[in-house]
Amino acid sequence: MVPVRTGVTTEHDQELRWVDGQREAMCECVAAWASIGSGTYNLDGLSRMRDAVSRRLRALGAAVVSTPVPPERAIDGAARFVDQPLGPLVTAVKHGAAELQILLACHLDTVFAVDDPFREVTLGNDGRLRGPGVVDAKGGIVVMLTALEALERSALAGRVGWKVILNSDEEIGSPGSADLLREAAHDRLVGLVYEPALPDGDLVSARKGSGNFTVVVRGVAAHAGRDFENGRSAVSALARLVIVLEDVGRSLGGVTVNVAKLEGGGPYNVVPELALARFNVRVDTDSEMEDAERVISQAVARAGEADGIRAELHGEFRAPPRPVTPAMQALMNAIESCGADLGIGLGWRATGG
Repeated sequence: MVPVRTGVTTEHDQELRWVDGQREAMCECVAAWASIGSGTYNLDGLSRMRDAVSRRLRALGAAVVSTPVPPERAIDGAARFVDQPLGPLVTAVKHGAAELQILLACHLDTVFAVDDPFREVTLGNDGRLRGPGVVDAKGGIVVMLTALEALERSALAGRVGWKVILNSDEEIGSPGSADLLREAAHDRLVGLVYEPALPDGDLVSARKGSGNFTVVVRGVAAHAGRDFENGRSAVSALARLVIVLEDVGRSLGGVTVNVAKLEGGGPYNVVPELALARFNVRVDTDSEMEDAERVISQAVARAGEADGIRAELHGEFRAPPRPVTPAMQALMNAIESCGADLGIGLGWRATGG
């Protein structure tokens, strides 16, 4: 978890030695927090995580506020719009009057639902800690807090103002907190996101854009034995559409379409009148995003032109592509230089998200 330095001496060697000595405490904290189930829709677990992290932030002298966020507007398995409550966003601020202001961001939620079988936190013989959220991203929060404590112990304390943002809906695209995240970044010199590095230790540079979508297909119900010819199967129509959707990625180069969940149908003797597909789309560029939206919309519209079939597309790209800009490259160079000062080699790689 803590990179091993090569013994390079710097003007901050005292603080760095302190950081090196935090390995055991950091591992214990990650294990404790990973034992708290905090899937995006597990509001009780998220509340426990929020309380635990807020205590650490207040111990650093930060002013901590929890801000409610709007619910997620979702479509359930019966194709009804529902409002899904989301956990609040945590903001912590210290040294607000300092000339240099930075933003540090991460998330409290994980992809693991309340009933997910992956719950146990274990330390393997290889020294690796395994558990829900260990990597993504409770380990990142612990790294962030340890770095802030080291900063507050150093001669730089008070010269750098910092704001921490922790949302509870990142794993579903931040539908409730996206606007607050954008607002928090406006007056900051740099923003650092404590998501996991890649498996080989490389840091993330460019990142694909991501959008979550649901297509609802409606047909005509009929008895499968007595009136089959008058039925129009929503399931069959959706199956044909899914094949078309997966071809979108192949036709647009860097675009990927992952059909993640299918719902629909009912009794064996009834032609199904409702079917849903939930899918994720990833793109490298803004132009690919526009092309994907256009081609997918056209495909859904064509599916709805079949006799007795209606098709609706819902969803959007909540995370646009993040290419490497000149400002990002300058920050990457600075981080790489810091690593070199510590004898830590850092690499960069683009990722799908």
